[in-house]
Amino acid sequence: MNDPQSPESSPIPEPDPGASTDVPGAEASAEIEEIRKLQDERDQLKDQMLRTMADFQNYRKRMQQETETIRQYASEKLVTMLLPVLDNFERTLASIEQGASMEALVDGVRAIEKQVRHVLDTQHVKRIASVGEPFDPEVHEALGVEPSDEYPDNTVVTQIEAGYRMGDRVIRPARVKVSRKP
Repeated sequence: MNDPQSPESSPIPEPDPGASTDVPGAEASAEIEEIRKLQDERDQLKDQMLRTMADFQNYRKRMQQETETIRQYASEKLVTMLLPVLDNFERTLASIEQGASMEALVDGVRAIEKQVRHVLDTQHVKRIASVGEPFDPEVHEALGVEPSDEYPDNTVVTQIEAGYRMGDRVIRPARVKVSRKP
């Protein structure tokens, strides 16, 4: 049934290495070799991309762990600075129980306040100026209005609770009352 002369049954001749590239078989062989090279290059790039993605995921996990560690140690530093303040509060309470004079207690509380302010200073926490300042919604929270002839409109006349900044960031706005002309 198969005719030895039919194109379907004839074997594909192997290219002769010394033959001219003008022969169709040599061109096909060169194209096949080029395709193999491109497939190998593609596979290498794919492997490289997968390794890079895995490296990035590992990097992201490491950064999250480092961030958590930094937060933990930042809190630890602040707590360590506050422990002596707590010790002084406990001493003051013990002095009250032993019948210390009011003057000694006031001096003790003032010393503790100074100590707390020092800790806050080391953390770059500063009190926000309020009374007499123009109302600024970025740093003040208005809780009420007071008629005033002494201050111009929208000026802070009473501070109910102090506000604080840490660096340039407001961590708690000052709670205030604002003036209005009667």
